[in-house]
Amino acid sequence: MMDSDTTQSDTDAQGSALMRMASRHRVAAAKAQAEFASALRVAFGRMASECPGLDGVVQSVDIRPLGLAELDDLVESGMFLALLEGQGEQMGLLMACPAVMASLIEAQTTGQVSDAPAPRRRPTRTDAALLAPMIDAFLRLLEERCADLPEAEMVRGHVYGSFLDDPRPLGVMLDDGPYMLMHLTVALGYGARQGDWMVLLPNGTRQATARASTDSEAEERDWAACLNAAVSVSPVRIEAVLCRMQLSLTDALRLRPGDVLRLPEDALEALALESIDHEAVGIGRLGQARGNRAVRLTADPGVLTDSVGVSLSPVALPAAIVPFRPPQAAFVPDEGAADGSDTGPPDDEADKAHGGASDAGLPENRAPEAE
Repeated sequence: MMDSDTTQSDTDAQGSALMRMASRHRVAAAKAQAEFASALRVAFGRMASECPGLDGVVQSVDIRPLGLAELDDLVESGMFLALLEGQGEQMGLLMACPAVMASLIEAQTTGQVSDAPAPRRRPTRTDAALLAPMIDAFLRLLEERCADLPEAEMVRGHVYGSFLDDPRPLGVMLDDGPYMLMHLTVALGYGARQGDWMVLLPNGTRQATARASTDSEAEERDWAACLNAAVSVSPVRIEAVLCRMQLSLTDALRLRPGDVLRLPEDALEALALESIDHEAVGIGRLGQARGNRAVRLTADPGVLTDSVGVSLSPVALPAAIVPFRPPQAAFVPDEGAADGSDTGPPDDEADKAHGGASDAGLPENRAPEAE
């Protein structure tokens, strides 16, 4: 009997603890919803206060989840519909009953709200132009008020998108998914009119979860895009190399103006374009363009074919890969250098000595241009 009483008391205590936990959760949820409802009230009230004569007061707030299938029951004849654009491709909807639409327009055009019944008419694009700034103001104020609330992600970044004069495409234009309906019953013009102001937004819980699961992939894509953008505009130094020659230090120190360095005959036909680390990135031939030295690209070192598709042999590559070794005399000094006389060959003979490449001497301070 003692054990039975003890077991019953333990069960009652456990049930009481569970009830207390459930009660705390209900209280916390009710408090969070009350804070969100207060944010909606303040946002609408401040939006209305910016329009003299409107005097908008929120009488009640109803916040509940809504599916697209239930949307048809809310849309009435003559109701103003505005699509809202959110983050990414998210879209929401704002609905204002004819009484609210008429009151907002009258307050902006006449400075007061009439107590006569609102006319039943089809909204126009002129109405949309007058209501769009007020809708943006309401959404901006709502986002500011919800900055520290759990609903901040849901209301963030929404603005007026476009006016919808026909409710039938709503099922196609809005994505299928969970939505949150914020239904405000408002009084306007010092109580002259009452009506409905409804905002339908995608429930941010699912979107936030999906974004959290793909954060790493998004960061990798962003990093790759930033790196690609930075590298694409970075300057690159490309050098055109006719050939490379090997000289002893003694011969190099004996070089004087007027000395001639013998180049191989094919130096002009297969020069190399090299990167800063002396890696060949292109093969071409020397030429001229607009009075400047230029390089016509004829082959890609990756495939080793020329411009007409003929395969190039390895020996056709410039001496950047196989250094050119000059003959016995690395240079030809001027015979008349001792007495100061100029006994060098004429310019045309010097050109022939260069293999017909007078422009292929030592490069000037002007970089070759790709042609």
